[in-house]
Formats: sequence, C-alpha cells, structure tokens
Amino acid sequence: MNDPQRRRVRPGRPYTGDTIALPKHERERAPQTPDQPPPLRPRRARRQPTNVRRRRSIWERVRIALLIVLAVALVGLGVLYWQVRSVAQAIVVAESRANPPLASPLMGGANVLLIGVDERPDHPEEGVRSDTLILARLDALGRLVSMLSIPRDTQIDLPGVGATKINVAYGQGYARAVELYGEGTTPQQGGMALAAETVERFLGLQERGLGSMRVDYVAQVNFNGFAGLIDALGGVTIDVPKLIVDDAYPTENFGVMRVEFQPGVQRMDGETALIYARTRHADSDFGRAERQQQVLRAIVAELRAKGWIGRTAALPGLLDSVRGQDGATPPVITTLPIARFDVLLAGMLLAGGVAPDDIAQLRITPETVAVTENGSNLIWDPDGIRAIVDQFVSPPDEAAEEATVQVLNGTSVPGLAGQIALDLEQAGFAILVPDNAPPGDYSQTIVYNRNDKPQTARRVAEHLNAPLHEGSPPADVASEADIVVIIGADQAQP
Repeated sequence: MNDPQRRRVRPGRPYTGDTIALPKHERERAPQTPDQPPPLRPRRARRQPTNVRRRRSIWERVRIALLIVLAVALVGLGVLYWQVRSVAQAIVVAESRANPPLASPLMGGANVLLIGVDERPDHPEEGVRSDTLILARLDALGRLVSMLSIPRDTQIDLPGVGATKINVAYGQGYARAVELYGEGTTPQQGGMALAAETVERFLGLQERGLGSMRVDYVAQVNFNGFAGLIDALGGVTIDVPKLIVDDAYPTENFGVMRVEFQPGVQRMDGETALIYARTRHADSDFGRAERQQQVLRAIVAELRAKGWIGRTAALPGLLDSVRGQDGATPPVITTLPIARFDVLLAGMLLAGGVAPDDIAQLRITPETVAVTENGSNLIWDPDGIRAIVDQFVSPPDEAAEEATVQVLNGTSVPGLAGQIALDLEQAGFAILVPDNAPPGDYSQTIVYNRNDKPQTARRVAEHLNAPLHEGSPPADVASEADIVVIIGADQAQP
C-alpha cells in the first residue's frame, strides 16, 4: 500500500568531482568519524558562592579575635598573679602558733582576726598595742561575710599577766615573741599569735561544739596602711548618721586637735576616713566600733561598684599600698596565704557575690550583751557572748533575729506613725507602741538598725522605700526597739 506519509527517496549518484572544503562553522558541526573522538575540554574548578566565602572569612576573623582576647586575658592574669605573689612574699608571714589551724575561706569558711595596730616606730618607748579587734568570718561558697567587733577594754585572763584588757595581748606577744614562740619569731608574728589565742579563749570558739572552729588567720594593719588602702581605691563614700565633734582627737606628735563631721553622705580620702574610724570622744568606744565597721563596708562597696574591670585596674595600686617601702615593715602583715589558689578564688567570689548590705555587723556592746564593770575593764556575760557568736557563725535569718520595730512621727501629721506602724505590723514585723520623735527637721524617713538586725532592718527599709542607717539614731531619740523608724516629711506627702 501506498503510504502518503512516506516519501519516495530516489537513490543518488556517487560524487566524482573535486573535494570541497566546508566553512569552519560547518566543520565544527560536522559529525566526527568513530576513530576521531571529540577533544576533551578542561573542567573548570567549581566556584563557591560569594556569601559562603564571606561567611568563612568572618568566622576566621572571629576565631583569630577570640584567640587574641584569650591570649591577652591569660597574659593579664599572669601579670596580676605575679603581682599578688610578689606582694605575698613581702606581707605574708608564717604562723607562729603550735598546730596552726587549717581552713579555707573557699571550702567551709575561715575566721580572720583583723588587728588595727597603734605602732609608732619613731617612738619605741610608747610600745605597741592593738587599737582595734574585729573577727571576720569569710565563707565564699556560702556567700557569708560577718564582722564581730570586740571592745578593747574587755577584761580577760592573760597567762603570765592575770586580769587585764584584751588589747594587752598583742603588746605582750610583740614584746615576748621569742620567749613565747621560739627563735626566729618576729615581734609582729608574736603579737598576732597571742592576740589570736586570746580571742579564741574569750569567745570560747573551741569549747562550743563547733568542731575545729578557730581564729584561722590574722591580719594586722597600722594607721598608714589603712589610709593607703582607701587612697588606692580613690576614696570611699560614708553616710555620717549624726554630728560628730571631738575636741581631743590625738595627733601623731602626741597632741590633740578638734575634728568635726557633719551628718550626711560624703566622700572621704584615706586620712579623713581614718580619723572618722578612730574618733571616740564624741560618744564612746562602742560608737567607734560602729564607725570602723561602717568604713570597712564602704571599702567593700567601693570595690563592688568598680566592677571586674575597675577592680582589676585598681589591684596594682592596692597591692603597692600594702607593700613596705625601702625595707620598712609593711603597713599590712598577715598569715592569710593570699597567693594560694583557693584564697584568690574566694576573694573573687566574695568581691563579686556579696553586697555590702549582706555583711553582718555584730558588736559586743551593753545593748547586745550584759556587762559589769571592774574599773575601766568590761566583764561580759558568758551566755551573751555565746549567743552573739552563734549569730556570727550563722547565715543571717530574719526569723532568728526576733527584732522589734518602733515608729516615731517626725512630722506634724497626727496619727501618721500609728498608720505606718499598723502597715508594718500587717507586713509581719513585731511593732512596739508608736510615738512622736523629738522636735527637729525630719525631711526624709530614715530606718536605724541600732541592735545589729540586718535582715529585718533591710526589709523595713525596702518596705518604706527609705534609707537604712547602721547604728543608733540621734542621741535625743529614746527607744528600746532594735530598729527605729523616724517618719519624715516625704511620707506625709499625698
């Protein structure tokens, strides 16, 4: 059958003429004979997308930057540790007591006895005595810092001397260092050792069922060292609670001068802060102990406010301030191994993790412990001493404080103290009968923590949005409460 879709192809005749050269473009399209395979073209490398190259470049730069930062940090830490170690070699001395205690401020906590030394190298005939005794509890993991001030007129029984003031112990150890602790013991080592043993006996640390509770380490600082530390920080901020006038402040040339501190927040350099911490004729040794703890808390607050960078920058100056110059006795001497890893880590944790308001401030005073007098000596009730040491070694707890609060009306609004007292009572505080404050200008409400009840006092201040003052209210304010609130004009405003 004939298929209309098919074309009839007529066989052609073979070509017998001359060879005709095809144009180039037709030759390229011409089919290749089987024995001549097409030429292979070189395969080009596959290009990566631009964004991939950019991403890889960024990460390479980040890695390099991180390595540089890490290297700088390691170098910085190495330099700082070298500085700490060099200062430690100058100010850390060996413990002279037999069977020295083993404790760490990082693991389990440690007790450090701080001794303010009245030492005048130019006048050796004046002798040496401890002007301040503060036992500090440092527990880095427990985030606990406590201070307990011991009055220097406290009567103790000192072996070889008999009944005497507790501050005599340092002077005796200083003068009899070799006799008491053997050859090679320096006067400073002897003074610190005997002071530590005396404080241990007075507080009954080893007889309280607290295991190996001891005075673990000792640090002594003279007046120049105390002022130098504060100057190295650039000063401290102190909130002076009341007017202080001392007409008989002792001078270095054994004279006296008048010093005066107006109430209110003020910036103090090292010399001014030292005078503030030492003055006592305006009130008493108990008021002086309160101011000393206030200055120590202000130092902690200054360090905390600087942050890690600021603290790191301030460290060289602080270390230089405690280092002895030209072979002289360093203004700070301690048995605390400050270059030891656990001590360094504990210091870093405490500096960054404990706020100044979290530091428990305890003082042995007639308001906290019953006392009898033997001339100028103070004989404290042993049960009261045990109770205050219990507070010292325990984390602060509001329930355990059992604090009482009294509200005094410093405004002309009748019934305002009663209203605020009722509000505080409903918030869970133990309230005494409210009363009027003595006549005066009370522009701001102030909370006074007069009996070392830090947790309760802080919550009262937070509840009223009022500033907290550590210590007693003005002298003309009569109250038996642990915490006194004086209502100011700011609470009277609608």
